Amino acid sequence: MTKKNTDAASRPQDLGVMEGKGFYNRHSKPQHGAVAFGLPLLARAVEDVPLPGPGEVFRVADYGVAGGHNSMEPVRMVIDGVRRRVSYDPTISVFHTDIPTNDFDSLFTLLSSQDSYLRGTSDVFAYAEGKSFYERLFPASQIHIGWNAIAVHWLSRVPATIPDHIWSNRATGSVKEAFARQSEQDWRSFLDHRENELRPEGRLVVLGGASDEHGSSGAEGLLDMANAALREMVDGGVLGSGEYGRMVVPTYNRTLEEFRSPFSGGSAAGVLELESCSEVVLPDPFWPEYEKSGDARAFATDYIEFFRAAFGPSLFGALDADRAPQERERITDAFYGRLREKVEEDPAAAACAWHVALMLIAKRSVR
Repeated sequence: MTKKNTDAASRPQDLGVMEGKGFYNRHSKPQHGAVAFGLPLLARAVEDVPLPGPGEVFRVADYGVAGGHNSMEPVRMVIDGVRRRVSYDPTISVFHTDIPTNDFDSLFTLLSSQDSYLRGTSDVFAYAEGKSFYERLFPASQIHIGWNAIAVHWLSRVPATIPDHIWSNRATGSVKEAFARQSEQDWRSFLDHRENELRPEGRLVVLGGASDEHGSSGAEGLLDMANAALREMVDGGVLGSGEYGRMVVPTYNRTLEEFRSPFSGGSAAGVLELESCSEVVLPDPFWPEYEKSGDARAFATDYIEFFRAAFGPSLFGALDADRAPQERERITDAFYGRLREKVEEDPAAAACAWHVALMLIAKRSVR
């Protein structure tokens, strides 16, 4: 077996990839729910950021756009907020960034639709860049406002496989420490690059998937069910033990202490200021309808579609490279069938109460 099949970190093309062809846009309701909690911080950022003069361009960076559905409202808020502050209509450029394998086709389709923030505006221009936000994306001091929603918990690489599980919140010992180290490196890289890209007194709003002080992300029940389904498939000979051993959701949900750490020392201190940092717990977006209808199958369908959209490509990218497309489809169908059964059997255990860190960051002028 080649290293490509044994080393989870050797598959960077599978890291952080959302399900394409608009599927993620249609099935990212939990992520969209988090956006609502970040909009007040974004409004505050728009009010505080220095505006360009006539003839100059106001630049907005959307770091981690995915299919774009969850970016339309925030960007529209920025456009409207900036134009309320001035007597002229400044030119605004919006840059949507994500990894090269992202579903940019869905983004471009959405930007040309009736739901686009471009509708009814003038002198607003949209661009896309296929590069990780753990790298430098813009020239120095170019960005007035940055927006990053439910993306920085995705890691730039998988530092280790997790014995008997797929979720880093269930890791222990040296494996947990490896994920924590990688997360710290990624977060500091993210901040270092944004420090360079933001204009003096520019603002950055980050909504980060988080964990509470006990290490819970709020979704352990659902991920435990998914892990149990995969283990049953190994026991039944449907999935190879090596394939399961490589399967990792490439995320790490930081605690608030871990999010705050770079601001108390290190490269971000003295230049980037953490103006606001708090945590919210998202209400389960599917639970109210389940309570109303009692339809466990519909509730399970909602969670299967969410899981497929967010985590499916990363997990099933670990299948052996020589598996035929029909085999891959058979395996994924078997997994979602088993997961459906588990969610239907115990909806309350599958319900998620995601923890989200809300941060407003300012780049202070160096005097």
